[in-house]
Amino acid sequence: MSNSTGTDQDTKTQYSLESALLEPEKVKVLDLHFKDLQEFPQEIFKLVNLEELFLFNNRIKYLPEKIGTLTKLKKLDLSGNQLITLPCTISNLSELKLLVLSWNKIAELPSTIGNLTSLERFSVSNNQLTELPTTIGNLTNLSELIVNENNITELPDTIGNLYKLEKLRVGGNHLSKLPDSIGNLTNLSKIEIQENNLTHIPSSIGKLSNLEKIRLYKNQLSDLPDSFGKLSNLKKLLLYENDIKVLPEELCELNNLEELELGFNNLYKLPQRISNWNKLRYLSLSRNEFPEDEKKRINNELSNARIDWF
Repeated sequence: MSNSTGTDQDTKTQYSLESALLEPEKVKVLDLHFKDLQEFPQEIFKLVNLEELFLFNNRIKYLPEKIGTLTKLKKLDLSGNQLITLPCTISNLSELKLLVLSWNKIAELPSTIGNLTSLERFSVSNNQLTELPTTIGNLTNLSELIVNENNITELPDTIGNLYKLEKLRVGGNHLSKLPDSIGNLTNLSKIEIQENNLTHIPSSIGKLSNLEKIRLYKNQLSDLPDSFGKLSNLKKLLLYENDIKVLPEELCELNNLEELELGFNNLYKLPQRISNWNKLRYLSLSRNEFPEDEKKRINNELSNARIDWF
C-alpha cells in the first residue's frame, strides 16, 4: 500500500484520507476499500480533482447528494456496501466511464442514470432491482452491462440502443421474454441470460453475428428460432436444463461451435447435418431421451468430440 505525498501524489493511489488531505488538490486516485466505513466520508469532497474512487466492501448505506460535485470522476466502485438508493445527482458525473454498484440493496435506479453517457462499464448485479429505467438506452457508449442476480421481469425496448455493447449479463433474474430490439446489439460477443423464465427467444437474435458465447441454461425454452443458424461466430452454446424437444436443422450451420451443452432437456434426436460441427470438442447430452440408434449415429458423426451421455 502507498501513502505517498508530495509530487508523486498526482499519480499514485492514496489509501488513507489522512495522506490524501495533505495536498488534496493533487489527489486523483483514492482507495478506501475494506475500511469498515459506515458513512460516505465528507472529507472526500475536498479532493476536487479526484478521478478514481474505490469504496467497495464497506458498510455505507447512503450516498450524499453532494456526490454530484465530484465531476472529474471517471471510475467509481461502491460494490459490497449496503446502499438502498442512489441520489439523482449521480447523473452530474458526466465523465464517469466505470460505475460498479454490485452487491448492495438497491431496489430502483433513478431515471437520471441515463445522463451518464460516457459510461463504458456498468455493473449493478446482486441487488434488488425489479426493472431497468428506459433511460438505460441513453448509455450509448456502454460496452458491458451487468445486472445479474436481481428481480428484473423484463428488459426495456430501449436496450436495443446500446449499439456498442459487447457483453450483456442478465442471468439470475425473472425474465420471461427478451425484446425484439435485442437484435440491434450487433457488437455483442457474449450474452448471459441463464437462470431466468424464458419460454421464447426472438428471431431477431439471428442478427447478432458477432456472438461467440451464449448462456441460456436453466430457462423454460421448448425450442429455438431457426435464425440461431445465422450466429456464424458462435463457439459456446449452453442450453442445459430447459424443455427443448427438437433443435432446428439450421443449428448445423454453426460450424465454429466448440462447446454445446444440451443436458437435461427432452431431446430424442439431433439435426441431420451434425457432421458440420467439425470444430466441436465437447457435447453434453445427459438426461435426454435418445434411442440407442441415435446415440450410435451421434457418436459416429462427432467422433472428434467428447460426448457426455450421463
